[in-house]
Amino acid sequence: MGGLMKALLPIGEQSMIEHVSRQMSRLCSSVTVVVASEEQGKLLSGLNYPYLIDETPGRGPLAALHTALAYNCYSAVWVSACDMPFVSDKAAALLLREMEESGSMAAVPCLEGQLHPLQAIYRAECVEQVERCLQEGDYRMKGLLNKLNVVRVTEDKFHAAGINLSFIENINTPEQYEAALQVAEEEWGVAVGGSRLSNHGL
Repeated sequence: MGGLMKALLPIGEQSMIEHVSRQMSRLCSSVTVVVASEEQGKLLSGLNYPYLIDETPGRGPLAALHTALAYNCYSAVWVSACDMPFVSDKAAALLLREMEESGSMAAVPCLEGQLHPLQAIYRAECVEQVERCLQEGDYRMKGLLNKLNVVRVTEDKFHAAGINLSFIENINTPEQYEAALQVAEEEWGVAVGGSRLSNHGL
């Protein structure tokens, strides 16, 4: 994405990480960013977000999740990748409720049959299974989900609650970023531009 850290891409009147954090703050007592290196942490320092450095970089989102859970002091964690500009506190609240009512270890959106583990809720106890996956060399998020009692929350639950499914969309290409800017302009009513095109974000 042109060399710019995705978390710092502008979306609406804020950077993507600022928007994600604002949404998470509506539901969470605190928001912490997991970064891959000290350099990434310094790039975010101007935003005054507490951050953790991934203890085992190079092993993907699973390792970042382990870092988040290992330093967590709450009973559950809302995990969001930093490149998901339309995260929803209402969607997260629904996931949390589904997890608590089912007694599951995690609640994960399952839309059109696809799981979205980087926009999900995990109990703190999941750290043990995450550690096991890392020790076994299985760095896939789906590998973790296979070891957990997970409640899969389908689109009908979100539709019934009036929640737009855009909360699971992420940005990996310039085209996706331009599309997100257009959606932000239409839904938020702000002028946006993509001149700077280049995850308690993971």
